[in-house]
Amino acid sequence: MELFEYIDLLQQPFDIFYTDSVNSPLHWHYYSEILYIKKGSIKIICNNHSFVLEKDDICYIYPMQLHEVQKVNDEEVEYAVIKFDIHTIHIPKAYIQKLFDYFVQRTSDEDYCIIVNDFSKQNTSIEHCIDVTIEEYMSKNDFYMLQVQANIFSILIAIARMCSKKPFISQNKHADNNISFYHILEYIDVHSAENIEIQKLADKCHMSYSHFARLFREKYGRSCKEYITYIRLNKAEELLIHTDYDIAYIANETGFFDSSHFIRAYKKWKGITPKQQRMI
Repeated sequence: MELFEYIDLLQQPFDIFYTDSVNSPLHWHYYSEILYIKKGSIKIICNNHSFVLEKDDICYIYPMQLHEVQKVNDEEVEYAVIKFDIHTIHIPKAYIQKLFDYFVQRTSDEDYCIIVNDFSKQNTSIEHCIDVTIEEYMSKNDFYMLQVQANIFSILIAIARMCSKKPFISQNKHADNNISFYHILEYIDVHSAENIEIQKLADKCHMSYSHFARLFREKYGRSCKEYITYIRLNKAEELLIHTDYDIAYIANETGFFDSSHFIRAYKKWKGITPKQQRMI
C-alpha cells in the first residue's frame, strides 16, 4: 500500500479545498495539513490515536504523521482542507524559530496533532478567513498566492494562541557554528541564497557527512542538496510571479550559480522555463 502522498506533483506550495469525503485512506506527506469542520463530524485516526472533530473544530496535523479520515455517522459532512509546506511560505526571519517550535517540532510521541474545539466560536472571524482562503485559491485572481499565504499565517497565529500546546522555545539563538539537526531547515531557509556546502552543514550539527546525509534523507524524504534546490526554486517562483526582476537577478538572488543553471533547474522542476512561467 502506498502511504506517501506526493503533493509535490501538483507543483505548487498549497492544496486547498472544501470536501465532503469521509474516505481518506491512511497516508502521510511532508506538508502540514489543517482540517476545519464546517458541517457534521468526521473521525480522524492519527498515529493510531482516534478522535472526532465536530462542527467548528479545527485540527493541525504535523508533517509526516500517518493519518486517515473516516465517517462518524450518516449525516452530511463538509470540511476545509488546507495543505501547505511550512518550509516554503516565506516566514519572516524573526518568527521562523517560534513558528517551527509550534508547528514543526513535536514535544513528545503524543504530540501528533493540535486540536482546538469550537475554534470559530473562539475566533469569530476565522470561518470567514478560511472561506476567503479557499475562494482566493480557486479563483486565482491577481496576487492570490500572497493572499492565501497571508491567510494561512492568520490561521496559524489563531491556532497557536488558542491551543494548549506548550512548546519548548529556545531562549538563545542558535549560533551558526552550533546548530541542532532539528533546526537545520531553519538555517537553510535563512541562508538559501548563499553557497551552502553539505559538509559545512554536517559540521555545524557535529556530524559526519555520511551520518548527516543519511539522517536528513530519512527524516525529510529527499537529499539535503535536493531540499536546498527546492527551497531556492520556490523563492525564485515567487519573484518570477510577483516582481519584474530579470532572470539573471533572480538566479543570483536565490542562490543559483548563474541564469543557465537556474533555467535548467526550473524547467526540470516545473516543466517550463522561467520565461514561460511569466507568460502564464
